[in-house]
Amino acid sequence: MGVQILELSPDPQQSKKIFRAPTGDFVCLDRSPELRGILLDITCVNPVGEQIPFKCEKEKAMFTLKSAGPYKVTWKMCVKPSDKNRNSVYVVTVLADPVMTNSTDLTTLPSLKVDQIAAQSHLTKCCGDIENWEDVFRVSLESGYNTVHLTPVQELGISRSSYSLNSHLKLSSSLKLNSSGGYEEDLKVLSDHLQDLHQKTGMFFLTDVVWNHVSVCNRDILEHPESYYNLHNTPNLIPAYLIDRSIREFSFTLSDSSEITNLHSFYKRLSNHLVETSRKLEQLYKIDAGKMFNSKESTTDSLNDSILKRSHIDDVVKQLWQVDYSQSEYGGRVDMGVLRTFLSNREITSIPEQNSQIVTAISLFNEFVAPAAAQEVISKVTTAVVGDVKYRFIDENGPKHQFGDVPLVERYFQISDISFDKEKELDIYDRLDAERIKTCNGWTTGESISDMSKTMAYTKREIVIWGDSIKLRFGNSRQDAPWLWNYMEKYTCDMAKLFHGFRIDNCHNTALHVGEELLRAARRVRPNLYVVAELFTGCEDKDCEIINRMGISSCVRELSKSGSPRQLADLIHHYGESKPCGSFINNLPSDQAVNSLPALRMASSHPHAMLMDQTHDNPCPFDEHPLPNVLALSGLMCAAKCSIGSNRGYDELIPHHIHVVQEERQYQGVRQSHEDAIKPAKRALIKLHQWLEDNGYSETFVDQATEDVVIVTRHHPVTCSKVLVVIATCWSDTFTKTSEHTVNLPGDKVDVLLETEIRGKGSFNPHKELITGLCGVEVNVRENPESSNMVKVSRSEEKLELSFVLSPGCVVAILVHPGKLAQHALNYFNSYVLDKHTFAMELDIVCSSLDLYDLNYILYRCDEEERVDGCGGVYDIPGYGKLTYAGLVGFLHVLEEVKRENNMGHALCRNLCDGWWQAEYSVNRLKNKDINLGFFLEKVFSSLQAVPNHTRPRVFDAVISSVYSACLRQIDTLIPWLSNTERETNSWFVEQLVLTSIQMMGKVGDTGIPVSPYEKDPVVSMAAGLPHFSHGFMRCWGRDTFISLPGLLIATGRLEDARDLVVGFARTLRYGLIPNLLSERGHKPRYNCRDAVWWWCRSVKLLYDHLPSILHESVYRLYNTDDTPVAAKSSFVCTVLDIINEVLRRHAAGIQFREENAGRQLDEHLLDAGFNMCAGVNHVTGFVRGGSKHNCGTWMDKVGSSLRAGNKGIPATPRDGSAIELVAMGYQTVSWLADLFEIGVGTTSEVTMTTGTSTRVVTLREWSKMIKDSFDEMFWSTSGYYKDTVGSESGCDEKFRPNQTFAMVIAPELFEESHLTLALRNIGAKLAGLLGMSTLCPGDEDYEPQYDTSDNGSNFRTAHGLNYHQGPEWVWCMGFYLRAKLSEFIKQDREEVVGSKEEIDQFFATILTFHRAMIAAEPYRGLTELTNGGGQHCPGSCPTQAWSSACLLEFFVEYQRDFLQSPQ
Repeated sequence: MGVQILELSPDPQQSKKIFRAPTGDFVCLDRSPELRGILLDITCVNPVGEQIPFKCEKEKAMFTLKSAGPYKVTWKMCVKPSDKNRNSVYVVTVLADPVMTNSTDLTTLPSLKVDQIAAQSHLTKCCGDIENWEDVFRVSLESGYNTVHLTPVQELGISRSSYSLNSHLKLSSSLKLNSSGGYEEDLKVLSDHLQDLHQKTGMFFLTDVVWNHVSVCNRDILEHPESYYNLHNTPNLIPAYLIDRSIREFSFTLSDSSEITNLHSFYKRLSNHLVETSRKLEQLYKIDAGKMFNSKESTTDSLNDSILKRSHIDDVVKQLWQVDYSQSEYGGRVDMGVLRTFLSNREITSIPEQNSQIVTAISLFNEFVAPAAAQEVISKVTTAVVGDVKYRFIDENGPKHQFGDVPLVERYFQISDISFDKEKELDIYDRLDAERIKTCNGWTTGESISDMSKTMAYTKREIVIWGDSIKLRFGNSRQDAPWLWNYMEKYTCDMAKLFHGFRIDNCHNTALHVGEELLRAARRVRPNLYVVAELFTGCEDKDCEIINRMGISSCVRELSKSGSPRQLADLIHHYGESKPCGSFINNLPSDQAVNSLPALRMASSHPHAMLMDQTHDNPCPFDEHPLPNVLALSGLMCAAKCSIGSNRGYDELIPHHIHVVQEERQYQGVRQSHEDAIKPAKRALIKLHQWLEDNGYSETFVDQATEDVVIVTRHHPVTCSKVLVVIATCWSDTFTKTSEHTVNLPGDKVDVLLETEIRGKGSFNPHKELITGLCGVEVNVRENPESSNMVKVSRSEEKLELSFVLSPGCVVAILVHPGKLAQHALNYFNSYVLDKHTFAMELDIVCSSLDLYDLNYILYRCDEEERVDGCGGVYDIPGYGKLTYAGLVGFLHVLEEVKRENNMGHALCRNLCDGWWQAEYSVNRLKNKDINLGFFLEKVFSSLQAVPNHTRPRVFDAVISSVYSACLRQIDTLIPWLSNTERETNSWFVEQLVLTSIQMMGKVGDTGIPVSPYEKDPVVSMAAGLPHFSHGFMRCWGRDTFISLPGLLIATGRLEDARDLVVGFARTLRYGLIPNLLSERGHKPRYNCRDAVWWWCRSVKLLYDHLPSILHESVYRLYNTDDTPVAAKSSFVCTVLDIINEVLRRHAAGIQFREENAGRQLDEHLLDAGFNMCAGVNHVTGFVRGGSKHNCGTWMDKVGSSLRAGNKGIPATPRDGSAIELVAMGYQTVSWLADLFEIGVGTTSEVTMTTGTSTRVVTLREWSKMIKDSFDEMFWSTSGYYKDTVGSESGCDEKFRPNQTFAMVIAPELFEESHLTLALRNIGAKLAGLLGMSTLCPGDEDYEPQYDTSDNGSNFRTAHGLNYHQGPEWVWCMGFYLRAKLSEFIKQDREEVVGSKEEIDQFFATILTFHRAMIAAEPYRGLTELTNGGGQHCPGSCPTQAWSSACLLEFFVEYQRDFLQSPQ
């Protein structure tokens, strides 16, 4: 008993996947990353249709698999209906595997698990009376089988087919039950007899259930015409009936066999005969335009895409055409509303003109399309009939009926008690006559015929028809056919009382709701019912849907249908391989165990199979296989890990088909059976199958070693011993040929478990009353022989060479034990590495000395970071490519992908199996940096060196996953980033965001941050993003660093790192600005941005709240004045507070300069005027201002570069004048310094503002008031948002952008409350995307949401990606939007929460759905820089960007502080 963790995911494909677990286990419903934190409405329905209660624990829900069958979990997100795309209902099914037993207590013996089942099929009519059953079934028992499958035990119909039942509620008289109490007494007698057989033999019993049809001679059904398909309740069968009747009429025109042997002539005669039927179909298909105009028109307002793509109304008529089959002519129908809408969309709005076009189109349809459609049907019918006749009367592999002995073809319809002449007088449109025409059942591998109202298979004669059976009609619910539902439920429950399991006959043509309900009824009677199905839809997705809905335990799959060894190997690989060799260990860490039970992650699997060497309803295997292959097929079957089965007669080498219809002879019992045939071999093979299952050989590998030899290897996942089952297949009649094959593998000891082979051809003497097989076939079976005739073993150290000499059809099974070195390594792995306490404790000790920079190196570091520091770059997996990171996260991302599907064929696994290079790479990396963890891991991997090659992937994964967990625990001690409350609701996602702080902060040698005289090189720097901004002058951006610093460093408590970056950039102050780009240790910076200095000031203010000493930190200035070069050793020392004062002073006085080294050598795209920089303050409003139409001074800094499109040198978004977020940050800084002065911390209380030649002194408080008084009036737009800029000469003031949300968060007191509320509503409606915020409102003339730097076209707005900030959605902006919304929810002045906490919590959780999904799936483990419109992937986006994560971390800090901890 254990816990199965099933991860719910908003993936529509999950409903088509198979998830299996043992009955008795607990299932714990976990959530995929995008669902964490979202309130879900989850329901679960158990196998008997009852909703079961959950035990909920945090975000997990748990239930117990108390009985076998499907547990249907349905869930949806609990969000408001107004939220788009959130109303989807998702379904995932857990299949509880049955344990067959006579008791509901699973501990009662004997019991049988699904992979232990070895069943043999019997035709019940050939078993004789029940007193003879023990004798018959002991043959199965002595052949090794533990389960008997019986065809229906009911009274058979006139055809004597084992599946055409005269009555489902009457047992066969051939059983000789000798009861006098009727059906119920017969049931009791049979039940007692089966129980007695079970007690005596230990065998279990299955039976077929037949739900789809009943024999044509069943009289009860006639009183309930709603319960079978007829022309009244299913009028679309009328054309099929007309065709069927015409074919029968044609058959009466044939006089002898010569008229069918010439197939070409026969085809022409049949075609001519069906001409009249074709005309009737043509009349039926035609459309009466007059009726259509008088019919009720739909209110279609829009057309679907497939109709919109049509170019002409004629095509639309063809697409819309439907048929009302209840009409004898002009049954064609079209939706006039759709036609009119289609014409209106093409500006044909006049009703008379529309009518004219519609009439013309219908006339053309009637003249050309209707006849063609009718002819197409008749053509298919003719071809089908000719093919059927050819098979029945002419083909060598067909039954070769004699003409006149049987009908020309089987009838699709039956009419009781009526001659053919009278049949032609029936009025098929009269209810009573139409109900007399009963539809026969049939079989098809393609289209399901479970819903006859939708199928054309009968009309086109695509059915393998059973003329002896009537197809039953259950309708859509019990109300449609109450008698039939009650009848079948009674039958099904009665069989569930008698038998341990069902085989569903003709399953894929059973309506799903019928199978569901009848099996629910059966499971109420027998909770551990085993259900095996004959399921051949030809589509595994469809198979999975049926399996999940009905709760099918196993699907029948047959080996004898395979046409080659390759097909056999593929079949075993697909259905007989539960887990591949070396499968990963999916158990969770001990701290995630549930109820102290081990927890396993559920993985989807292929449908579980009952693999059979032969089934009872298919031809004799000798028709397609030589005699030796019969044994080979059994060997392959028994080597598979699944249920297995065979047909009675296969092991006795019956050389003909035991026909389910024609066979009436009896099986031999143990007292009559004298020929062993291959029964001893089958017994030994089934014994091997059971031994492999009982002893835990759960991993499988299938290899077609040569053209004829298939080797199935069964591995033990713990001991790594393996059993090789070597099978020599035989696809020719050359029985004397032997094949030689050599296998080299590691190992020390070999035990031969089994050898069996078959010799001779045998002879056949048929018996009139008994079913007998070949005589004189020699089968040799040697179990655990001391010496082998088939394999020679050579040993060298711990390597083995196995040399096989194989005769056709032989099977040899060999147990290979690992060598001593391998055993020692495995013991170390199992007892030490997998010991979650000991190994974890020692790892914690080793990791306790690691600092955050060590952890950056251990976990991350992209290729460029590695190479800059002289390392060899990231690991390159042959056949896969380079990893994202050199550290553990690079490996773990790929391993997670591999483990999800247990894909042992992945390139990473192949590389590990070939050598320990990945481990050596990881160890050497750490040792080169003298990190103790590297030396520890060297010892660990050295002890694991000798594990078998195929186990290396799981061993490597177990080690580095444990190391990763230890690193996370060390990060927890170094970054106390969350309180317990936060951990409960958002822990995983916030942890991932916090880890980007480790990811982005590292010691990289060529960073541009200047080093003070007292600092060591290299210094810690923050990458703007990886891998695009990893090193050199592109790594550290002034703007990006200080937008990210509050989230990545202050919020995570990394105050010293924050201090160092603040001071490092303060050293570069020049012109009253800090640079955006650094290079050569700050010696060649670019001062081309106006906003970086304000983001820096904001960071200082936020850091001061945690580290007041920051204001007094010494700053060793690089520039003594604006015009002097970098000082070799700075003598100009000031404090951070001095730097802030200087920033305000310089802006108040006005800043104007030309960039140093201006020209193409500095920026090849910028026009000359763009190098002229200016910044200052508006003396009326107090707003900071600057820039020009020739350059970009804020984060929206894209400058055109396309000569072809004419945008080279043109800024896309100058944002000159007063940008809204800069005004807010200026206000925040001025107000803060005024506050500091008033409490005695600040050193400046006033500035001198200069305009031209005039100056005036303004106090900081006055400046602050100027801004506040002017802000809302100047920035508010009557369109319901805040303008992006004020005073722009480039004409961009009125742009609707997300920058207003930055200001709302930074200085909320500037905003009038009603305006802010309306603006946020409009921002949410127009700018908020799936992951980011649209940088421009859709509808703006400049809106271009698809960013592509490779666009070499002539479009001015998009060429070379000029639209970088003109519609693409930037992720970092989402953090400020969420904070603004949070502030709106929490009204600070009233200290109250607007709306319930649960509603607000769900609002944010829902918005962050795709962020959680991205950070889980992204190989770089971060949030991307931007997306294209609608959240579409942007190929040029940096995959993990510092500010994308940082701004969300700031949101979570406020969310915790102001929301979760505030009173309701």
